[in-house]
Amino acid sequence: MDSAPAQEVTELLKQWEDQHLTPNYDPIPTLTRIAEIIEAETENFMKKDPDPFDERHPSRTDPECALGHALKVMFKKDSFMTKLVNDYVRDTYYSRQNITGRDVHKLNVAACRLTLDLMPGLEMSVVFQDNDALIHRLVGWATSSAEPLQCYATGLLAAAMEVQEIATNFRDINAMLVPLMLRRLHVLRNKNQEEKQSNQNTTPPSQTRHFARFDKKRQGDVKCNGPSDKPGKKDREKDSGGGDVEMEPLSPADPATPVKNCNSNASSPLHCGMMSPPPRPPPLAPPPVLHETESNSSWAEMETYVIGNIQIHPPTDATKQMLILRYLTPMGEYQEFLSHVFAQNALGLILGYLNVRESRDSRLAFEALKYLAALLCHKKFSIDFIHMGGLQKFLEVPRPSVAATGVSICLYYLAYCEDAMERVCLLPRATLADLVKYALWLLECSHDSGRCHATMFFGLSFQFRVILEEFDNQDGLRKLYNVISTLPILGSDEEESRVSEDETCAARQIVRHVCVALRRYLEAHLRLRAAQVARAQGDVVPEPPPYKASKSSPEEIQEQIELLQSVAWSRWAPVDELVELGGISLLLQVVGLAYEWNFNGRSETVRSALDVVSVCCVAPRVQLLLTEKVDMRDADMTTGVNIVLGAADGEIAPEPEVQKAALNVLVNCVCAPVHRAGTSTTRFSISGSSKKKTALKSYEDVIQKVWESVRSNNGIMVLLSLMMVKQPITDADRLRGLACRALAGLARCATVRQIISKLPLFTTSQIQVLMRDPILQEKRQEHVMFQKYALELLERVSGKSKHMGAEFETSLANIHRANVVAQTRIHYNERQLLQLVAAHLAARGLSESAATLQREAALPAPAPAQLAPPPPPVYTPAAPATPTAAPHRSRLSGARSSTSSLARDHHDLFNNTAEESPVPQVIKLRKVQNQCMSPGAQSGGEHRRSLQKQLSAAAGDPALTAHRVTLHSIITEYLYNQHATCKNPVVTCPQFNLFEPHKCPDPRGAGSLLAAPAPNVCARLLRRELGAPCAASRRADAKLAHSHFAAARTLRLQDDDAYFTHTIFHPTQQQLLAATSSGDIRIFNLFSGAEENTYQVHESYIYHMQASRDGLLLLASATTTWRPLSALWNMKEFEQMFQLDNEEYVEFSKMSDDRIIGTKGETATIFDTRTGRELLTLAPSISNQYAKNRATFNPTDELVLSDGVLWDVNSGKEIHKFDKLNQTHSGVFHPNSLEVISNTEVWDLRTFHLLRTVPTLDKSEVIFNPTVSALYAVCSDQDSEERSQFDTSFKTLDPFDYSSIATIDVKRNIYALSVNRWGTQISVVENMGDFDQMQESAVKIYDVGRKRDHDDDAEEEEEEEMAGGSENDDNSDSGSGDDEASNLLRNAVMELAGGSSGESSHDDNDRPRRRRRQRRRRPTDGGSSDSDDDDVRLDDIIQFELD
Repeated sequence: MDSAPAQEVTELLKQWEDQHLTPNYDPIPTLTRIAEIIEAETENFMKKDPDPFDERHPSRTDPECALGHALKVMFKKDSFMTKLVNDYVRDTYYSRQNITGRDVHKLNVAACRLTLDLMPGLEMSVVFQDNDALIHRLVGWATSSAEPLQCYATGLLAAAMEVQEIATNFRDINAMLVPLMLRRLHVLRNKNQEEKQSNQNTTPPSQTRHFARFDKKRQGDVKCNGPSDKPGKKDREKDSGGGDVEMEPLSPADPATPVKNCNSNASSPLHCGMMSPPPRPPPLAPPPVLHETESNSSWAEMETYVIGNIQIHPPTDATKQMLILRYLTPMGEYQEFLSHVFAQNALGLILGYLNVRESRDSRLAFEALKYLAALLCHKKFSIDFIHMGGLQKFLEVPRPSVAATGVSICLYYLAYCEDAMERVCLLPRATLADLVKYALWLLECSHDSGRCHATMFFGLSFQFRVILEEFDNQDGLRKLYNVISTLPILGSDEEESRVSEDETCAARQIVRHVCVALRRYLEAHLRLRAAQVARAQGDVVPEPPPYKASKSSPEEIQEQIELLQSVAWSRWAPVDELVELGGISLLLQVVGLAYEWNFNGRSETVRSALDVVSVCCVAPRVQLLLTEKVDMRDADMTTGVNIVLGAADGEIAPEPEVQKAALNVLVNCVCAPVHRAGTSTTRFSISGSSKKKTALKSYEDVIQKVWESVRSNNGIMVLLSLMMVKQPITDADRLRGLACRALAGLARCATVRQIISKLPLFTTSQIQVLMRDPILQEKRQEHVMFQKYALELLERVSGKSKHMGAEFETSLANIHRANVVAQTRIHYNERQLLQLVAAHLAARGLSESAATLQREAALPAPAPAQLAPPPPPVYTPAAPATPTAAPHRSRLSGARSSTSSLARDHHDLFNNTAEESPVPQVIKLRKVQNQCMSPGAQSGGEHRRSLQKQLSAAAGDPALTAHRVTLHSIITEYLYNQHATCKNPVVTCPQFNLFEPHKCPDPRGAGSLLAAPAPNVCARLLRRELGAPCAASRRADAKLAHSHFAAARTLRLQDDDAYFTHTIFHPTQQQLLAATSSGDIRIFNLFSGAEENTYQVHESYIYHMQASRDGLLLLASATTTWRPLSALWNMKEFEQMFQLDNEEYVEFSKMSDDRIIGTKGETATIFDTRTGRELLTLAPSISNQYAKNRATFNPTDELVLSDGVLWDVNSGKEIHKFDKLNQTHSGVFHPNSLEVISNTEVWDLRTFHLLRTVPTLDKSEVIFNPTVSALYAVCSDQDSEERSQFDTSFKTLDPFDYSSIATIDVKRNIYALSVNRWGTQISVVENMGDFDQMQESAVKIYDVGRKRDHDDDAEEEEEEEMAGGSENDDNSDSGSGDDEASNLLRNAVMELAGGSSGESSHDDNDRPRRRRRQRRRRPTDGGSSDSDDDDVRLDDIIQFELD
């Protein structure tokens, strides 16, 4: 319901609407009355002390205020507002209306007055848009018109000039108006000064009590109370915070009470927060002392000091000055008007207005402070302001008051100018203490703008050490933290629900500014702490003066953090205090809640909060805090590491700066040194108290817990994905480098090393591809950092850190081989060496020496000279060079180098050519280093790691040049180089032969030659008859059978309204069950293809079915628009036994059908099949959030895998959580009960190690055939509403080694695949079109192992043209029973039914099953006897392939 003023305005507008079109209508009374109502309500609104910088509509600030209601009523009447702005402000209104005898000046005054009153709800850019004539008219009135029109026009002109476009267009007019307004201000201020001087000795009776309490001496004064204004009048107190003043009498013995001593000299410290009127003579006699609870000044007397008011009609001198200051404020930011400011002494004017105790008008001081803030944008003015003592004038502004809020914006603008702040820091320490005290009070004031400006002031001034020290001395960190800790948006849901949208936006901005200030605060302390530690280590670190600003780049900040982490930890006050306050948890909560925030400062807020946490991570207790739970209010409890990983992955704010900040936090946690310098026995705990519940003994315990937390929160997957990032192109190299560094630090954990060593990043040399070139060529420096940490990661995964010359051409297999080579111990036959020396001496003509050596060593006689056999392929050396040809020994020699390294270094020992020496030449593996490397990589060439054995140092190394090279070292390196060429090197080698090139033996297959599978099926059958082991042969037969599929039958729907979604074979193997999108199940006869029955089991898309082993029960899962639904059906009558609400996926247990396991999100629930009763609920403590989590039993029903967590069914406890390396599948058990397949990862259930990765299985559903001789991989995207792309092919793999067998393309989108009981047929749901516009839908049955022929293709094309429904025909013949080749292949397939995955032997119990299968196949073969071609050639069925 509208308030009384709004109702009165409504009535006035209704009268105006009825009368304004009548001749001789006078609008002045209506305009005047509306203006009086608006002014009265504006005054009432101002008494509530709204934020003076809040320019929103009053109804948004206070929905209950009468002013807002009245303004809403006004703006609903568009005709009146248009008439007011466009017509009533014209000086020719009456003449255009042909009305005579009326003064248009009065109409203009009333119109301008009302327009000025309505400004809080007007959009000035709309009012003055394309209305230059109105602005020119206002300029004329503001310069030469009589009062009050001149005053009103100035106020309207001030509102117009706040629009930057208007101010720019009227630049010349403003150049004339600015000095005019400044002169007018001087005149008005001088007039007020003269009036005050004339009235100085006269004190009105009503003014004898102004702030009497505050006008006494600090000590020795008596308390005085003046007479009250009216008998019985009660004092009024302000409702809102920030405007109330402590009214208790002040005790002289209380030194902490901030009372202004009026007689104190200027050098005494200013006691801010005091409000006192101008001094007056003390009273003649001390009146009685009031009771403590009584106030000796009323709110009516204090209101002008605290809030102030602006009287529009009639305008007072203060009103005129305020409106002039409003005009000058937008003009103050322009450089071209600055000369007028100095010429007219605007600074002196402003400083005069700041004396609120003299002017007694806080609102006037506030307008002057706004003008001052605009002028402080100019460096020269800011410096002059400091020199004239302006800062001290700031501190005299009383608080709480509107003027104090104006001081906040001036402090903010002043802090922007570093030169001005340097001069501020040179002021006396007492003044700086008062400045910090004033700003800290602003942090706790009631106005949001004051808190924001004070927060930004500190954020800009923390770089000055003197301000930082004073901030700490006055407990500033706690007050800064309290600014956000009390915000309702960070509280409970109930608190947040009571906050309006505007208040929420304002609170988010406050959070943003506080986070920025905290970041700069800790970075400033980090700079000081790092310099202190560096000096303690003996480094010379210059110390800047305390009044100078000191900044650090992000790289310097990271270096400082690493420096602090390298030394023993000791208490650090800023971090300890922030942790004790709960600041780390609150900042993590801010990061987590920012996911739901939507404002333009979200990225900066999250980045600053993460930067604060990054600096605090130098403390071990903060690292522990990240591993603990954080209360996210409406979400589940999550850890700080999980929040940081989410920010790094771009989930919270998809901005590269946020991701880099989050990665820095991870780097500082996982890359922290395990052993810090110094002997610290400190126990680290989160609470920091003497009772340490989670005390850890050493840094190693802390880092181990951090590593485990990062692993359990899927940090490996996040870091791996960031190493592959390519967008945004300008930040991708930096993101890669940080992610690689974090992963390298995490790889110090043995479990992590084992996992990532099996990933394609290393097994397929992806990391070497990433190391070659940067994403953006301009970011080569960041790429060098990535290369550095990628090499470090390679070293940790491989276990070696030797120098090599071709880092970017290596792979994990090469690293492993080189590792084996380096560990090999070389030993050889000494006599062979002597023989070699003797032969060398003889070849050089030293026959006597050779004979002596032969005689003394009892060497055999040398063999007669004969033509030597051609040497093995080696790098051919040329003539040796002199030792001075190269300054040091090079490790990089190519295939065409002029000499070998041995010949270069030992010219005196081997000075013969290759033809003269019987020694085989050294086989070189060293590759020429790529010359087009980045400058950073070239500069680091001297420190490149090598995997080859280093037996001698570079010639330029003074520490090792004295090492004597012997023949032993030469031969040893020679043999090492030969050993390095082996494809399969072994550590334990037999004695090396110097006369023959060394070669490690190649690995042989287990058993004899017959153990290897033959290349074709005929040879395998022959070997089977010879008694050869058949495990490998059965695998080869399975590969052959599962590489060929031929369509046997096609089933279609009679109606076109639905389409197939899922299919399974009936356990009797005589029927096929097909689910549709409309929720029904169609039953087809496998022999005739006819549709036998249709049952409606659900109302929507069925995406999964499973039948029990006896064929009596059926589980079906469907999705609806409001919830998923699963149910158990009796297949005899197709009656529903019970339904499982909200279960997304259900399946039977493996060994029996007595239990059902359902999946709902990350939770798995086990039900009893008979009763539907819930038996067990499995909810993980840390969820992996897989997109397609499907809980499943293991083959023995003892374990359950759900959401990547392994559970013990008997105890209901978690056994292990597998590392999440994909977003799609939680995993399935291998039928051998030893492995878990999760998307592309294969895990060992015995050790929980990652065995391998299979890229072929990416985003695929895995289906094993009954004999476990093959597995099928099908794209498992079952979200019908999101399916836009489908796989048109399925893959078959060997379940023994996961090698790919074949990829079968069906040329249609595959929705589902199922295998029959013996694995001889599969059914595939093939659809064409989108889910909402399906063009064609069919279920095709394929024979496994039968090769397609040309007739199959022709009949398939012909069958596609036929109508669907009951005319489902066979698509091809399954072959003639008398055909020898067909029987041969069939027998091979039948053998698979009794085999295992490649290791188990025949099972006698399978033979009757194969006979039953043959009996059931005969009707199918007979039903497809209409095939045209019964003679099948052997080469059409069996394809011979040689390995």
